[in-house]
Amino acid sequence: MNFTDPWTTFRGLKGFPHVVYTAMTFGDWNTMVVTDRLLDFSKLVGFEGMVNQGTRYCSYTPKVEHRTWDESFKKVYEQLNRFVPVRDKYKDRRLTSLQWGQDEWKLFYAFNFMRKKVTPILRRIKVRYETYTKWMETLQDHCTIHTGFYPGGYKNYLSHCFLFFTDYEESVKSLFSLLPTTSFVMELDKQLLVFTHVTSSDVKRNLICLIYDMKTKKMIKWFRQAVALFHSQYIPERGG
Repeated sequence: MNFTDPWTTFRGLKGFPHVVYTAMTFGDWNTMVVTDRLLDFSKLVGFEGMVNQGTRYCSYTPKVEHRTWDESFKKVYEQLNRFVPVRDKYKDRRLTSLQWGQDEWKLFYAFNFMRKKVTPILRRIKVRYETYTKWMETLQDHCTIHTGFYPGGYKNYLSHCFLFFTDYEESVKSLFSLLPTTSFVMELDKQLLVFTHVTSSDVKRNLICLIYDMKTKKMIKWFRQAVALFHSQYIPERGG
């Protein structure tokens, strides 16, 4: 979305009901939000317009190799030059319902970050150990842990967001997996939202040139972009 005063909006969304992630950005949009249910943000002060809105489906963090940016771009262009625009088989987006009750959602939010001692948390949220063990058995089917690789230190990278309109989703994912830092890929209704992280103006310039070359090769139809300046994730004590 775009707001007239994105900084005020960013701060105001902290603790906003059903908002689990928000970012202040610069580019084709200046505010990005993830919610656990559909909200009407057009009622907020300063709302200018919606760039894209829809359901978030599967997310991916492709495994990457430790190499230089020059080596990575060389491999990227080798793959891009081999690309033939034969449309991927359409992947049906699906949402599965979770048969979790209030206690299971309490556990999900309480253990959202790893390496926590179990017993003190169960006492604090008042959930029985038996419920916890049964809940743990469901995680393999319903949850995923995403691990990022940022050899230069995460805070030293600038996060670029690209909203891609493409018929070749697997090709786009594969291309970004060749970069030397982890890209975070979200499936939206009919687009891909890709976060990728760069270290310098030269790398940024090469990345933007790559995006236009992807368009020239017809791997993507079009794209929109923004740079994440600040972001926050909110973990409530319980879900519903």
